[in-house]
Amino acid sequence: MSTSVHSKSIFLLGATGYVGGQVLLSLAAEFPSLPVRALARNLSSSKITHLQSLHPNLELIEGSLEDISVIEAEAKKTDVVINVAAAEHMGSVNATLRGLKARATSSLPAPIYIHMAGTSVISYASAGEFITPKHIWLDTEFTGNTLKSPEFEGNHLKGACETIAQASKTSPLVRTMILFPGFIYGVGPGIQPVTRPIRMYLELASQAGHVGTIGPGRNVLGCIHIKDVASAVSSVLSGALEGKNMGEGDNGFYFIVSKYMVSMLSVCQMIGDVLLNQGLVSESTARPIPFSAQIMEQLGPWADVMSSNQFCRSDRLIKELGWSAKHTDLADSFHESLPKEIELGLKELPLGEGFKNANVR
Repeated sequence: MSTSVHSKSIFLLGATGYVGGQVLLSLAAEFPSLPVRALARNLSSSKITHLQSLHPNLELIEGSLEDISVIEAEAKKTDVVINVAAAEHMGSVNATLRGLKARATSSLPAPIYIHMAGTSVISYASAGEFITPKHIWLDTEFTGNTLKSPEFEGNHLKGACETIAQASKTSPLVRTMILFPGFIYGVGPGIQPVTRPIRMYLELASQAGHVGTIGPGRNVLGCIHIKDVASAVSSVLSGALEGKNMGEGDNGFYFIVSKYMVSMLSVCQMIGDVLLNQGLVSESTARPIPFSAQIMEQLGPWADVMSSNQFCRSDRLIKELGWSAKHTDLADSFHESLPKEIELGLKELPLGEGFKNANVR
């Protein structure tokens, strides 16, 4: 890595989240000389100690994504912003871009913005049914904010992602890269150790009194270990800092998936097995059945995401940056890891109240 990298700095959004903790570990290992400032709300001595154990060169700033002026001011004085917080929080995205564009007017190199969304950008809405794909999406098929394929041609980036892609086209220059991970799994090292879908399905099961699916749950998603997601962030950052020939701006889109896919029904079956082993549900309520419409109402757009099919490949990461999903492929089996996550997720639920209707016997 060039010595010029050593004088740069990073501002991180999402440090206290599931992915954020692993990203901090990866940044500490791959870029030990780069100081990191991170936004975090409700800071306590235990939270500060935990986060700084993940990254020794970390400075924490009290605040949330609603603190727009703080985010803009931090972006204005940093070289790199990494956002692994809420993908569609427009206020924080616009504040980040304003701050980075203000910095870009100086004599310093163009600042870098790495934003994380998800592979729902190419999802097939299928209400939980499996569909045979007519096309496997490639991140190299994005041109500007449009995805072109034999099956689809149109504006496929919306909201924050579209805003970020457009921002790279206008002066002053901000170098933008958007990352799209699939179903992320693995016990995280940070403040939140459990992936959001598992926490969501556990919460719905606690309310329904049975393990459930969104529709029949036969839809499939590409899965990826959290360590591989963090290594993808580091690979993109390293490539950008070292001036590699890589996608950015109009071509700065990166899928993060492995060669493995998982059905949501199998995920829910594992949830049922853990709940049954812990005596929280009966044999009958451990078998996943579709959640009722009343339960589903709480999910909002997540219902479409988690009941869709998502078929894609990580061509850009692999071909341009030499990345591989080594933890997913070799070290951390999805089926070995998920029960541990489910057990951790259960600790966050008020179980006596949540499963009072489970009819355990």
